[in-house]
Amino acid sequence: MAILPGCTGRGLGSRMLAHLEREGRKQGIGCILAGISSRNMGSIRFHNKNGFVECGRFRNVGRKRGEFFDVVWM
Repeated sequence: MAILPGCTGRGLGSRMLAHLEREGRKQGIGCILAGISSRNMGSIRFHNKNGFVECGRFRNVGRKRGEFFDVVWM
């Protein structure tokens, strides 16, 4: 899921995540994973705040504007 930068900090992400978790449980899903750019500290903080922990990292697999970055799995 993604939220436009100007729309963050309003609780939209938390409500969207709660909806995904609720609907996932109804379908028997017990684990949600997030793949996040290591450069997206806002998303990493959001996921940490919502109980996610880093469980893996693919080093230097992404590249944007000539710079490599990790993909963090939470």
